[in-house]
Amino acid sequence: MERSRTKIRLGLSLFLLPPLLTLVLLFLIPMALMIAYSFWSVDNNYQIVHSANLDQYTKVLSTPIYLETLFDSVVMALATTIFCVIIALPLAWFISRSVSPQWRILLIVGLILPGWISLLIRTYSMTLVLGESGLANWSLISVGVIGEPLEILFTKPAVVIGLVYIYLPYTVVPIYAAIEKLDGSVLEAAESLGASAVRRLVKVVLPLIMPGIVAGCIITFIPALGEYLVPNLLGGLQGTMYGNLIASAFKNFNWPLGSALSVILLIVILGSLAVLSRFADINKSLLAER
Repeated sequence: MERSRTKIRLGLSLFLLPPLLTLVLLFLIPMALMIAYSFWSVDNNYQIVHSANLDQYTKVLSTPIYLETLFDSVVMALATTIFCVIIALPLAWFISRSVSPQWRILLIVGLILPGWISLLIRTYSMTLVLGESGLANWSLISVGVIGEPLEILFTKPAVVIGLVYIYLPYTVVPIYAAIEKLDGSVLEAAESLGASAVRRLVKVVLPLIMPGIVAGCIITFIPALGEYLVPNLLGGLQGTMYGNLIASAFKNFNWPLGSALSVILLIVILGSLAVLSRFADINKSLLAER
């Protein structure tokens, strides 16, 4: 019996060895190198000086543009997450409760399908929608809402619109999965007890699907916070996000500064998850379990 258990443990260890090695090589080692680089500096010839110091962190924390851009990025990522949840909730409810089962998968696949197209192409196509002669302004002028084109492109709202367009499917899927698991008899019981539609939504539906909502918020907020391509194409100078500053530092061969900026972003993300964990079970939410 003991020999059988040993064989099982050995087989399980061998089975887990490749993914563990992959995790170490592609995640832990690069992360350790990034942290190490953040404590180094560069000389006038752009050569890395391997002496530990806090110069890069001092520079980031004492330069207003870095802190302001980080704050703006958090606000835009938060706005993106809120708008995605507002759109995803009724959309996921409609697909789950009003669409016949044979069509639900097609609709979900239809939401995910644009993700198979290059992010660069999808983002660049938004310039044709948000530009002064784009589809958005043309539609608003056609129905008489506005008299002249709005300056949407190369602004912070343009970045938020682009981020919502990119990350909405990632918000919908976990919320849809949570609504699918919702027991209809619970809603019927609440209705039979006299609960109004609003009360059923607030007191019954939202608490039960909260793990899906939290999961959608996490997988939307975190990548949106570090986004680089969308603000680069749609934001211009007004819509610059923190990821653009990191990319700029690495492009200028200032790897220690780029690493320090990345570490600070990582700390902000971990802090956000820590705050969120006080209000929700993150592990349970990511597993989309009730």
